[in-house]
Amino acid sequence: MKCKICGREEIPSDYTNEKEMKDHQMCFHCNFWREMFEKDKKRLPHTWCMIDGTHYVIEPDEPNAAFQGFGGDEFHIYFKDGYEVITHNLWCQGEPNEYWRPQFPDNADFDWQWKKIGKNNYLIPKENEEIPDKLIAQEETNISM
Repeated sequence: MKCKICGREEIPSDYTNEKEMKDHQMCFHCNFWREMFEKDKKRLPHTWCMIDGTHYVIEPDEPNAAFQGFGGDEFHIYFKDGYEVITHNLWCQGEPNEYWRPQFPDNADFDWQWKKIGKNNYLIPKENEEIPDKLIAQEETNISM
C-alpha cells in the first residue's frame, strides 16, 4: 500500500494497526502522527508538549510504578502560556515527519537538551554543558566493538 500522505510503500499486515493503516491509507508513521494529533486534541491542557520539534506526553507521577518515563528523572516543563509542570513521568514519542510537523507547533521548553555523543543522542541537563564521563566512556566502548 502507498501512503496517501508521504508516498511511502508499506505492507500493513506487517503491523498490529493494519486496519487503521488501511482505513486511512497511511503508512505506519503517518498513521501514528494522525493518531497522536487526535489524542492531543482530547488531552487535558499541559499533559503533552512539543519541545524543539519533539513530542512528549506527561503522565501522572506514580512513585511506586514499575515503569516511568525517562526512568523517573525530574523534568521542569515551561509552557509558553506561563504554566510550569514538574514531572517524573515524561514519555517521548519522537519527531513528526515534515508533513505532520506544522500540526505540532512547539508549545514549551524544558531544562534538558539533546546532545549527540558518538552515534547516539542523549538527554542531559541544560545547566551541565559538559558531557558526563560515563556517556563518553560508553560511546568509546560502543565504537570499539
